[in-house]
Amino acid sequence: MSQENMQWTRLLSSARWTGGPASARARGAGTPPTAGDSRNPFERDYGRVLYSSAFRRLQDKTQVFPLGRNDYVRTRLTHSLEVSYVGRSLGEALGDRLAGAEEFAGTPAAGSLGARVGAAVASACLAHDVGNPPFGHAGEKAIEEAFKRRGRAVRFEGNAQGLRLLTKIGGDSIDGHGLQPTAGTLGAFMKYPCTESFWLAAKNREIVPANRLECKKFSVADTEADVARFVRDACGLIPRGDAGTRLAFARHPLAFLVEAADDLCYLVADMEDSFNAKIVSYDDARHFLSAFWKHEDAARRERVETRLREMEARRDLHGAVNFMRATAIGGGIRAATEAFDANEGAILAGTFEKSLFEASRLSEEMAALRAFSLAEIYRARVVGSVELMGFQVMQALADFFLDWAENPGSAKGEKIASVFRFRDETGTPEGRVREAVDYISGMTDSFALATYRRLCGISDGGNF
Repeated sequence: MSQENMQWTRLLSSARWTGGPASARARGAGTPPTAGDSRNPFERDYGRVLYSSAFRRLQDKTQVFPLGRNDYVRTRLTHSLEVSYVGRSLGEALGDRLAGAEEFAGTPAAGSLGARVGAAVASACLAHDVGNPPFGHAGEKAIEEAFKRRGRAVRFEGNAQGLRLLTKIGGDSIDGHGLQPTAGTLGAFMKYPCTESFWLAAKNREIVPANRLECKKFSVADTEADVARFVRDACGLIPRGDAGTRLAFARHPLAFLVEAADDLCYLVADMEDSFNAKIVSYDDARHFLSAFWKHEDAARRERVETRLREMEARRDLHGAVNFMRATAIGGGIRAATEAFDANEGAILAGTFEKSLFEASRLSEEMAALRAFSLAEIYRARVVGSVELMGFQVMQALADFFLDWAENPGSAKGEKIASVFRFRDETGTPEGRVREAVDYISGMTDSFALATYRRLCGISDGGNF
């Protein structure tokens, strides 16, 4: 297998996944742009995600804190919008720099690279959480444990479910299923470009990964191996292995920008939300967020500190934390951009094994903030309470729907299929399990809780 560097002209592939024959997908078959539509293909990806029902459901899915606790904290929808904004900034900076590269010299694409790369990263960022189940990571673990108790080895991974939503089950479009994103956007979306089978083989030491970062988790369920091959071939991503469903390849360079945008937004914003939720003190927020501009030039540091002192003097602490969050995000964008530029060669060669922030001037600051957040925020009592509720609700729902998956012909199974409109397209237990997982993971927090209450007889109002 060739180990040549990845090339930007292929990495920005606008070929669309349509679910049709592989030969057609490789040629980039798909819906042509509408006359008068000036958007680039990646901007159209953004619109498809933005208007999808899977994205809208994020407004009722927990980010960290229980929904409805106060009006300040973020949901997964507001988090995704913020990540998308940061991702677009990172992508536009990279695209503007690439426009002057020899690879694009004299090409029509050179003048619009900033907008194209920015839109590809923004689209992947907007979609990065669409596969997450209700109640966050607790929901993921609850689904796995419920199926495990019934002898079903179901490994739920939000990244892989997101890819499935984007390409197979996220609504029908004019010439296929899913949202039919471009290969470039899908490549940026796939944080861990390996299938579940490959990841499991690596975990069991049957395979030695070429790059440890690429299969820390998996972004591709075995059922979407065909999608992964399409992305690999269309974008020219370096192959790592391809044996049946054991498939892996080098991470798309834009995935590093998506990861950086997510890391920056959730760590910095969670500190702001935690202050507003009265979990962390102002002194803690100032200590960790002010570290983000200590590497800036003296004039910028002084302007920031002067503004903060003015706000502190009038006791506008909420405003001060808001200002620090914005300033920290700006510093993080600059640091991630510098880290990508400095390591672009290794990234294109598929040999880079760190996140951008681990290789940046903010590596120590991000690590310190992450450690503090893990100890003081994500283990806070209010966060633990919603996770416990999520476990109870999701495990009960998984058990309930497994009764249909395993015994569809029983009286209960037939009633479940009728009420919840399950299709059983494959006619196999495995297919029914997959359908049940798709249904449960697509629920919002409120709908999951309401369904649980009705099934338990706690509430008899409304329909499922």
